[in-house]
Amino acid sequence: MKRVARTALLALTWLVLIFTLVQLGFWQLHRAQALNVATAPTPDKPLVALTEVATAGMNLPIKAVNRIVSATGVYEKGYVARDQKINGETKGDLDVRVLRLANNYAVLVVRGISKEELPNLSGEVEITGRLYPRQNVDRAFTKPGELSRIDPALIVSKEFPFLYDGYIILKSERFLETNSANPEFIDAPQISQRVAGFYWQHISYVVVWWFMALLLLVLPLFPQMRQRSYISIAADQKASKKEKKR
Repeated sequence: MKRVARTALLALTWLVLIFTLVQLGFWQLHRAQALNVATAPTPDKPLVALTEVATAGMNLPIKAVNRIVSATGVYEKGYVARDQKINGETKGDLDVRVLRLANNYAVLVVRGISKEELPNLSGEVEITGRLYPRQNVDRAFTKPGELSRIDPALIVSKEFPFLYDGYIILKSERFLETNSANPEFIDAPQISQRVAGFYWQHISYVVVWWFMALLLLVLPLFPQMRQRSYISIAADQKASKKEKKR
């Protein structure tokens, strides 16, 4: 009876371990699929006003990231953002402006590649562009009139007490009263939601977990395991005979 109970317990443990390893493999497979979905580009949503998806002085909502937004206002200050990635891996300097809107709040706008001297811009302007979260890491050492990263926190002052979080990379620009030279636009691709790990890392874990499950599945077929089983059965029979003699 004891031998039957022990055999049943071992079999149950064996099955639970196999099931657990298989499920761990599926979990990693699902994470790999989630990573693929998260990093895949999605169609842009319809154009929306900046004021409808973000609030000045508040963190940028996740749903607002990557949105194509519009805004109307006046450029009040210009900065140069040093050593920024442009159109892929190329590094360069960017022309960053502070656009003050009709509600008296402001937002950072990346017009494009910076010239040797920033042009003076005046008059009301209508813009559209992609909305990005603020940068958290400095790109360069700077001097007055330059930005180490594109972050509205760097220019908060009495003049600009409330800014919209993040920044806009221009896709179009139209001055209503004056003519201005068109900026040298840069690419404004979607940024993807980060998922922990990398695709092939998750796939490698799938292989590891399922390989271990396969090893457990065929473990009883190995001669060593069968020999141990026979020894265990013989020991149980011997112990049973001793008990009967008593």
